[in-house]
Amino acid sequence: MKKLAFASLVLALSLSAAEAAPCVYDMTPLPVTQGIVSGITPTGVKLRDGTTVILPDELLAGVRLNQKLAVRGLVSTTTHTVQALALEGNPPVCPSAPTIPRGPFAGSPAYDAIHP
Repeated sequence: MKKLAFASLVLALSLSAAEAAPCVYDMTPLPVTQGIVSGITPTGVKLRDGTTVILPDELLAGVRLNQKLAVRGLVSTTTHTVQALALEGNPPVCPSAPTIPRGPFAGSPAYDAIHP
């Protein structure tokens, strides 16, 4: 278990501060899924046991083949799929807060404006 925690820490440290951040929410209630990365997909990774782990782009950037990986996330009840929300560690590492574009909203003066 210590080796896996160390591997997660190394992965977390390999991510730049702009890509990863401390988690805003408590991730400890979420189940931990761990394994060895056997393949990288456009949306995440495949583990040797066949589990597909969907990772945010910011966390996927630091993952390598044959690397030990431990994530906290939502486990599918029907398939071997995990929606990872954080890399396991002490503390867990989350993707940085997403940038949400702010534009006109319904009812604002700019909402109904037509821009050529």
